[in-house]
Amino acid sequence: MSMTLDEIYESFIWDKSYTDEEYEARITVGINEGKKYKYIYPFIQPIIPEIGSGSLWEPCARIVAAKTNEELKPYLPLLFEWLQDLNWPGAYLIFNRLSEIPFFMLEEDYKFCRNRAEKEHNTLWLMALDDFKKQASQSFFTF
Repeated sequence: MSMTLDEIYESFIWDKSYTDEEYEARITVGINEGKKYKYIYPFIQPIIPEIGSGSLWEPCARIVAAKTNEELKPYLPLLFEWLQDLNWPGAYLIFNRLSEIPFFMLEEDYKFCRNRAEKEHNTLWLMALDDFKKQASQSFFTF
């Protein structure tokens, strides 16, 4: 029987009674169940006030990162938003996964988010987007 979304989220909650191995086993089960979901929106920085949403983001990023380029395409603006602060859990997983997508597939969404970051004077996000662009252009020209 498949886990509900609530059960997946709950599997990502850390408790001090777990050893590192026990916690990793719990989140691995949740991640594997989450990968079965067709739509990834519930795994893009979910906000669950009573849980403390940040603890969910890294395992959710692992679910998102497992999707194909085509599956990620509709969510690119939301994924670029995840880069607003590279200290957020899962941000580097998303950064690295986005950098695996050919730049021409995400250029329009990149530019949209870059313009938004400029309008909002969000310097952290601008720096992350600039770093992303540098990495993407280096990957493109590497043979």
